Amino acid sequence: MFAETLKTLRKSRNMTQTEVANMLGVSLRSYQNYENGHGVPRDETILLKLSDYFDVPLKSLISSDDVYRLLRTEARQKLKSEDDRTELYRLLQEVTTLFAGGNLSDSDRELFLTAVTELYRETREDAREDPLEDCYG
Repeated sequence: MFAETLKTLRKSRNMTQTEVANMLGVSLRSYQNYENGHGVPRDETILLKLSDYFDVPLKSLISSDDVYRLLRTEARQKLKSEDDRTELYRLLQEVTTLFAGGNLSDSDRELFLTAVTELYRETREDAREDPLEDCYG
């Protein structure tokens, strides 16, 4: 999990949360949220800075579960308020960036497909909350 990995890397360098937050150019609160498991950086440059600074592959920072959580959270928050196609395209670009330069294992592919399928079903369920849709749709 991203939070555990990040905390371990920070402690291995004997750094404070404030020092890492400053190095990344994020607020202390944002960094604390990363370490507490309440979020993953949405900005790929933050992930790249972490990867470079701690000299670890990007893939070792972000697990499939982290991507799944990020995708679900963003989809729930934004797909309803923005143009669905534009937002979906942006999310797919971000996921592609997270796995750039590597191949997904079969288990990662299956997890990603499960996440996307579940999001699709949730979206369809939200759309069906209108009782008249079944009558006229």
